[in-house]
Amino acid sequence: MAAYVVPAEQASHLNLYTEDYPPWNYSAADGVAGINVELLRLALSKTGYQGNFAVVPWGRAQRFTQTEPDSCFFSAVRSKERESIYQWVGPLSQEQVQLFSLDPAASSFAEFASVRGFRIGGQTEDAFTDYAESLGLRVERVTDIPVNLAMLQSGRIDLWLAGSVGGPFIARREGIPVFPVATSERVFELWLACNSAMPTEVIQRLNSALETLKQDGSLEAILADYR
Repeated sequence: MAAYVVPAEQASHLNLYTEDYPPWNYSAADGVAGINVELLRLALSKTGYQGNFAVVPWGRAQRFTQTEPDSCFFSAVRSKERESIYQWVGPLSQEQVQLFSLDPAASSFAEFASVRGFRIGGQTEDAFTDYAESLGLRVERVTDIPVNLAMLQSGRIDLWLAGSVGGPFIARREGIPVFPVATSERVFELWLACNSAMPTEVIQRLNSALETLKQDGSLEAILADYR
């Protein structure tokens, strides 16, 4: 049976799902905000498409995108396992993976894979956690990022696994000082992942608009606002 493809005229309004992961994307008093949210709003304005942004649990964002033809989710790592499931716009941004401790005097590790014997907290259905486990690290997964921070404070985990940009930003917002003890060699690009039935024209136009925003300084201006 041939795959269903959304007519281009029906894809002019997109559902864009994300999680609470500042500074890239998060819930704010006036709606959904963040670096990648602002970038996507500008890209949508250049293409004439309308976007409905919603913050939902990360696993739900992925399931919605797989089942709703006019939907996408972000900020997603473009992994080998996900490559053929979605169509891709980006990259929007990038960061590395780090392990964080509450102890400013904690020992640092030259290699990410050498962090053994620690209780590490990560997230469900998360590419960063998948990466750590692929290196042999044992990670306890939870659904929401704030739960990991609470577990770190209570001593239920020793180290928190998060992005090198998002992790410190979230911790500062919560008033919790954290200190990196290990950083991945790999740099992870963050993308907009869209339903496989999304018209190719929509993907191409969004990618073209995104490239223009990178070239004309718009992306750098957004980044400057969050530094």
